[in-house]
Amino acid sequence: MKRMIIFLTVIVVGACHRQMEPWPSDSDKQNVAMYVRTPNLLGITASPAVYQVFIYDPQSQETIRYQVNPDQTSNQLQLKLFPGSYQGFCITHAEADEFWEFSENSTPEAIFLKSQKTKNGGETAGDHLLGQTQVEVVEGGENKAIFELNRKVGMLRVIIENVPEWLNDLQINLANLPTKMSLSGKYSTEKYTVSTPISLPDQNGLSSTDLLVFPPQDKSLLTLSSASQNFITSEHPIEQISANQITEIKAIFRVPSGSTEVNFTTNLIDWEEQIQHEDDWPIDIPEGPCQGEGNGNNLVANPGFEETWADNLPASWKLNASGSDKRIVEVTNPVAEGQKAIRLEGKTYLYQDIPVNGGQCYQLKMYVNAPTSNVKWRYWCTWMNGSTDIKMGELHPTNYNYQTTGYIDAFDGLVVRAPSNATKLRLEIRNYMTLQLDEGLYVDKVSVEKID
Repeated sequence: MKRMIIFLTVIVVGACHRQMEPWPSDSDKQNVAMYVRTPNLLGITASPAVYQVFIYDPQSQETIRYQVNPDQTSNQLQLKLFPGSYQGFCITHAEADEFWEFSENSTPEAIFLKSQKTKNGGETAGDHLLGQTQVEVVEGGENKAIFELNRKVGMLRVIIENVPEWLNDLQINLANLPTKMSLSGKYSTEKYTVSTPISLPDQNGLSSTDLLVFPPQDKSLLTLSSASQNFITSEHPIEQISANQITEIKAIFRVPSGSTEVNFTTNLIDWEEQIQHEDDWPIDIPEGPCQGEGNGNNLVANPGFEETWADNLPASWKLNASGSDKRIVEVTNPVAEGQKAIRLEGKTYLYQDIPVNGGQCYQLKMYVNAPTSNVKWRYWCTWMNGSTDIKMGELHPTNYNYQTTGYIDAFDGLVVRAPSNATKLRLEIRNYMTLQLDEGLYVDKVSVEKID
């Protein structure tokens, strides 16, 4: 009886096996010829070096990404796919994996191409063209698909005339831009600001800078700024940046009677040469670089640390909470001026908030003495509006400083202009060394003076 049961089981299993479809292998894949067309588009390479092709299978709900090199003669893309019905997506200038949010289990609506970081640190879009098509693959058939590629980015072109030679770090800031675009061609609601230096002006002071961006769903906001001059314009609304169109902004530095202004003229240019004009936009520009010396009226309270201490701190000075192993010592030697100085030991950040007037020029001085190679220090100053930090024109040196020969001026007589909205300057000196007894950074003779 047991032998009969085993025999019947083998028969059933064998019958089931004969009725199952065989597993597909790569030999079952069919050649699919894919063609790309770019109707009515100018300024694009006819045959990019590589295309990104995404094939979405609605049945399995899986997406496969391919990087396909076109045939140099026919500009044809070749893929091998199993028989079936698919959605195909083709996009240009999107080779790097880091710019994709991609998972094979995601639908096209959940796959995103992000803005790309430039060599200057800003983020812009590439010249992305996107096409979608239905792909039908049959066994033994002449399988082909055609992608009609359409440009999915717009361009902001900023033309600036008569750029002053001293305004050598002018940059463009464009806000309210989508951060990414889905594979199906929809732009995200997440927004960011792209900032990029202007192209170097020619000998006539003319600069032209192009930015490729995903078209904003609302008005974008344009400003020009200079960190060295602590200058930023008011926000200028850009009415429209559309896919396959150029929005052209002309800024002219000029000096009409009574004031110095910049005029902005905005044109909307389709890459088919259709133009739409906007009214001029006059804005104030900064005065020239700060020059001169302080007026002798020191705005720093207790600048030489001569006053009586309060709460274990020099009068009028405070500790930044970010430091650790903090210790401040009153000393009478060495000093740069007067009878006293202080020594910062350990990781001690000492600061004072100095009232300032927006747009005013100031001269900063602070004398420090790092007697040994163990001392590691730098100044770290911040313009503020009330209790809010102002990112424009931060006084944060990139490198650390170490041993000095006696007292030196940490600022080297620095002359700076306060941002137009600044109400105070947080003047801060930082020591970064490991806490060691009787060893640290000596500080004395601090001053902030207006330049009249």
